[in-house]
Amino acid sequence: MARQDLRRASPCKHGYAAQPECGLASGTIIYTTEGALPVEFLIPGDRVITRAGARVLQGVVAKAGGFILSFKNPEVIYADGIETLAA
Repeated sequence: MARQDLRRASPCKHGYAAQPECGLASGTIIYTTEGALPVEFLIPGDRVITRAGARVLQGVVAKAGGFILSFKNPEVIYADGIETLAA
């Protein structure tokens, strides 16, 4: 997959979509047990599909750079169909 595809979900230069200083851009699609939802529609308690299975979302923080998702443990989620690290 091209590096430009990884950047689509994030304003970060390094291409990872869910790093603390970056975040996920508004409109980024996140896969949940309720279906695919834009990141701005997520709330704590939603079950997000991760590489390891469904995990409960602990928090969502909106920052200038985008949305930061937090879990009990770091998870690899699917943001716009791209594997993305989330804390």
